Amino acid sequence: MGKKNNNNKQQQKTPNLLDKEDDYFLESVEKALKEIFARYDKDGDGALSIEELNAFAIGCNGQAFDQDSIESIQESFDVTDDDKQYLTLKGFMEMYLLQSSAEPEETWKDIKKHGYNTDFKLTTTTTTPSTSTTTTNTASSSDSSSLVSTSTQINDNNTEDQSSSS
Repeated sequence: MGKKNNNNKQQQKTPNLLDKEDDYFLESVEKALKEIFARYDKDGDGALSIEELNAFAIGCNGQAFDQDSIESIQESFDVTDDDKQYLTLKGFMEMYLLQSSAEPEETWKDIKKHGYNTDFKLTTTTTTPSTSTTTTNTASSSDSSSLVSTSTQINDNNTEDQSSSS
């Protein structure tokens, strides 16, 4: 039998992400997510292009989004008003707020992969897509679809609402 490893318990505990009173991120979580967004917004235009969004997906889960996932994100969250429909910071935060409400452990995994500790302090030097092509992520394919499946559910609900009000 042997001794149980207490490290597994500590690693599995998901830190609190949301302020229970106003149903929004704790200040430290919001700051971490904004820094992560800025890390991928290479051109500094305040929105993630498809290339930048895919770099973000690879940084989180080791694989880019498929076209259906990108379209779901564009339909569900705030994007630029032009034909490009790039994900804005507001949309990025909406995406994570939705995921954090439904699956906080997935948001925590993403934040942790970007070098943050349980106090949401940046503790490790991380590489961005432009500085390294190697990845040490061991995410399962189910991890990569977490944000998108949540946004798809919202999009499906919006479609139902629109058709019932017509």
